[in-house]
Amino acid sequence: MTETAASQPASSASYEHLADENLISRIVDVFYQDLLDDYRVNRYFYSRPVEEQTKPLKLLIQALLNRSQFTDKQVWELANDFFTAAFARGNAKPSLVNNRDFAFLEAFVTGDIVNAGKPSELILLCPAHSHLIRLQPNDENYDAVIDNLAAALKQLNIADNVASQILAFAECGRDGTLGRGRELYNEDNMETHFRSHG
Repeated sequence: MTETAASQPASSASYEHLADENLISRIVDVFYQDLLDDYRVNRYFYSRPVEEQTKPLKLLIQALLNRSQFTDKQVWELANDFFTAAFARGNAKPSLVNNRDFAFLEAFVTGDIVNAGKPSELILLCPAHSHLIRLQPNDENYDAVIDNLAAALKQLNIADNVASQILAFAECGRDGTLGRGRELYNEDNMETHFRSHG
């Protein structure tokens, strides 16, 4: 669930000076390993080799930092690649349906139908974002991501002024990552709303 890369920041132009490929690579390598070691969030990630997960993340971060040089569709495709690499189980296909969608049956049977007919609705950044959203990440999980990023920046001795800008950029991705943002791109009016009754 990341984090720096999940959503286009409103003022992404102000972050272009951070788009140093070597800097991004160093930070992602340390930060990502810390995420995979953190019990608060590591259950969300699929057990692919780390390099397979970090490569698309680095490309996505580069695109988000250099937003003016990429089309919405290109960013959408890069996000889709990352969410697939990091969160898709096996060869699972993106889906807008999950087990939570059938929770309304239990509510009906038990008589607990509060909010019946009013499912929560989350916005997917891209189709593969559903692989993460179905695992129900929350703000505490995102706080853990920010904590790990801050620790990685400190470990790498990144200057305080640069570190604070990187953390601000990462914070811009919170709502998008947690399904509260807006879609990055919509190809052929594809359904991007993720509905849940649970």
